[in-house]
Amino acid sequence: MKLLRLFVIAVSVVLCACSTVSVTNQWRDPSWAGPPASNVVVVGISRSDTMRRVFEDTFAQQLQAAGVQAAASYTQIPPGNGGSVRLRDLVKGTGAQAVLVTRVERVQQKVNVTPSGPYYGGFYGWYGGAWASTPDIHQYEVVTLETSVWDARSEKLIWTVTTENVATSDIPKTSTQLAQTLIPKMKADGVLR
Repeated sequence: MKLLRLFVIAVSVVLCACSTVSVTNQWRDPSWAGPPASNVVVVGISRSDTMRRVFEDTFAQQLQAAGVQAAASYTQIPPGNGGSVRLRDLVKGTGAQAVLVTRVERVQQKVNVTPSGPYYGGFYGWYGGAWASTPDIHQYEVVTLETSVWDARSEKLIWTVTTENVATSDIPKTSTQLAQTLIPKMKADGVLR
């Protein structure tokens, strides 16, 4: 029985470590006629300037690998809410047709309880096993991100998606997973060329 308990713990740790980004909601403006963007400015909204820079660099690299020209906004826009004029200048200066913005929408604490179950063999075997067995408890955080694409010409929202992923401190890996999930969707929806 202890071997089964260790197996359950190992599987739950591996599943959390290998978690991928899952899309929970997606919307595309049905009135937006395009054309698909081939040049994008990437904006990460974060209180941590380091996390912002890592996210923007990683996502921009993934866009470039997919054949889309991309620029990280931090190169010309300081953190905070005072950068809207500079963002407009950056978009114009780079010739970007779209602005991709990602922000944390929420972080939820989750608890996974896996009962190990008592031993059987009649009531007395079950009763003794019930006292000896305790459930396995695994706590983790689920991060919900909102990624939006704005048309640079009309300044209107044209595409948005929410995603969930198990929280990790590996921002480059998470950013890569997010990009590898969303870039094909944006291409399929005609948002990116």
